[in-house]
Amino acid sequence: MMQLRDKFISLLVKAVNNHAIYLWSAQGEKVIDLSEEEIKMKYETSEANAKRVINHINMLKQYNWLTSKTKAYDCSGLICHCLSSCKRESENFDLCADDLIKRYKKVDYPTAGCLVHRKGHIGAYIGYDNIIEAKGRDYGVVVSPFYRTEWTDFCDPFAT
Repeated sequence: MMQLRDKFISLLVKAVNNHAIYLWSAQGEKVIDLSEEEIKMKYETSEANAKRVINHINMLKQYNWLTSKTKAYDCSGLICHCLSSCKRESENFDLCADDLIKRYKKVDYPTAGCLVHRKGHIGAYIGYDNIIEAKGRDYGVVVSPFYRTEWTDFCDPFAT
């Protein structure tokens, strides 16, 4: 049986593989179900930011990467959704990045499945000096190299 930590990481990898986008306040909504108007009015913080999201979606369409599995997240939405989906947290679990890092046991250095944090942003360490994060409107959910100096705090949501 797959451990919660492994399930959490596999859900993060699935978000990358399915070309998940960054959308302010999103927690796993299907992109194909979102209208441009909804992106502008319900989710995004400005017309310029909405345009960046829509441009990213149009790029996914151009390369035939937008599917029914493509979802939208912001940084904390990605982490909360994956923690909830792997059954580590309840179904409607929702915290901001700065509160997520306070919720779990602090660690000095991350191992696979740990959360990495800097003020206002959170991602997950997946091992091999890589993290998965909802990086921003122009990038979506991506694998990024882990540079220790970029992150101020680490915690382990699976520590007992």
